[in-house]
Amino acid sequence: MSPRDASVTARPRRLVHGPRVLAVALGLFSALGFAADRPKLGVFVVIDQLSAADFRARLPSARFGFKRLVAEGHHVQDAIYDAAPTVTAVGHATLLTGAQPSVHGIVGNEWYDAELGQMRLPGEDPAFQILGRDPGKRDGTAPTLLRAPTLGETVKLHDAKAKAVTVSGKDRSAIMSAGHVADAVVWFDTDRPMFVTSTYYAKTLPTFLAPANEALTLAVMKGTFRWPGMGKQPPKKDGEYPADDPSIQGAIDRAEVDVALAAVKELGLGRDEVPDLLTISFSGHDRVGHAFGPTALESLAEFENTDKELGRLLDGLDKAVGKGKYVLVLSADHGVAPLPTALQKVGASAGYVDTKALRELLEKEADAALGAKDWLLAAKAPGFSVNQPLKPKLFSAIERLRAVALAQPGVAALWTSDEVFNGFAGEFGDSLKRGYVAGRSPDLIIQTKPHWIYGVGDPTAHSTHYNYDRLVPAIFFGPGVGRGRSLRARTIDLAPTLAFLLGVPPPPAAQGEVLDAVVSLSGPGAKPR
Repeated sequence: MSPRDASVTARPRRLVHGPRVLAVALGLFSALGFAADRPKLGVFVVIDQLSAADFRARLPSARFGFKRLVAEGHHVQDAIYDAAPTVTAVGHATLLTGAQPSVHGIVGNEWYDAELGQMRLPGEDPAFQILGRDPGKRDGTAPTLLRAPTLGETVKLHDAKAKAVTVSGKDRSAIMSAGHVADAVVWFDTDRPMFVTSTYYAKTLPTFLAPANEALTLAVMKGTFRWPGMGKQPPKKDGEYPADDPSIQGAIDRAEVDVALAAVKELGLGRDEVPDLLTISFSGHDRVGHAFGPTALESLAEFENTDKELGRLLDGLDKAVGKGKYVLVLSADHGVAPLPTALQKVGASAGYVDTKALRELLEKEADAALGAKDWLLAAKAPGFSVNQPLKPKLFSAIERLRAVALAQPGVAALWTSDEVFNGFAGEFGDSLKRGYVAGRSPDLIIQTKPHWIYGVGDPTAHSTHYNYDRLVPAIFFGPGVGRGRSLRARTIDLAPTLAFLLGVPPPPAAQGEVLDAVVSLSGPGAKPR
């Protein structure tokens, strides 16, 4: 193996980023000429639902953004989430804080709040509302439940002149990416076809939204953008617009890039020597993937559309900020399981764990063993929330409950939270511990078999600790990045590495480290090594 081959296939080494070491590292960064050419803008791109394996399979079809990033940047082939569950809100919070869920506090797209005694969304806060419309019953509006600062917050707190902007197709993606302090946080509203923000972040809608919102309104009037309730079809569950009309996703992807570039121009991102941060999350890829599966033609078409819009984003940043003046990292918030019905056709063990039916069976068994009570209060992947005063008594009957669970198709194990923390659940338990927050996480945890997914609502989904859900791509691009590829990193390493490339401290609660396989110590524009 040649030295070049060795450098390509080696696992990324990491630079520990304690205060003293970080100061030395940033001094070296400056001494090598990085300070003079320091990027003026950091960009964090998140593709909602893209596994590392799917990305590699689709990469040959990329002609625009993905192709340019891989050719000119550093491709980490497998960035790993080492906490479960693997879902949108958790992934975005993990990427932008550089911390595990047990630290940043976001444990799902929804969870049972033991203190309040009700289900709660990660961005839900009734003290705030969406600007421009009547409040919904459960809007995502604020980062109140996020317990760790994001990279955007860090950039702003590092220098008061810095700006941070987040654009997304989902409220939870935008809010968990942005955190508590930002200049603009906007997302596509599922109640009506326009980009919005909340009263937490602003008193009025940002003016840079006007062109994109006017274009969407005009498209609706012309019938080129078909919206639920307009003779097409009703909204999906939870108020989300239908994923089985991929043309909707393409229009929203285009609008996201329009909004992001308008924000860059109007707010002057990247125009001075203080680095700013832009975060953009492409959400359509997730909705199409849930509806059709990762290998479907519709999903490939959405990938190609995202590729095109990503290329347009890069071209726009080249013009607005300048080539070589911004540094970017791209990753995904989670992967996705192969379509179980497709696997079944070739004889593989795959399917759906009916969590609603399993909950009823467990309740019935608990009643028989311990007496009739309301034992389980909610079901949300990866398990069930227990009536807290009854938890010790219910756990005493765990062997009977486990026998019932293991008799169901697709169930590999049933664990109590106590067993997880006492080390009885192996690697799965380690993932759960890193993703656990008391009072938010399930008390009874289902471990599915490989290729079996939680619930029966979508053709396919994600949430598990298996590689198809937790391995995602990561690509770094721009000044200070050593071109090439490496095999593996952790998703918690991405924010600290981007921070290093920007010349700012990592997010204060970050548990990840700077990837020195990514960072070129030969200065911006270094040749491939």
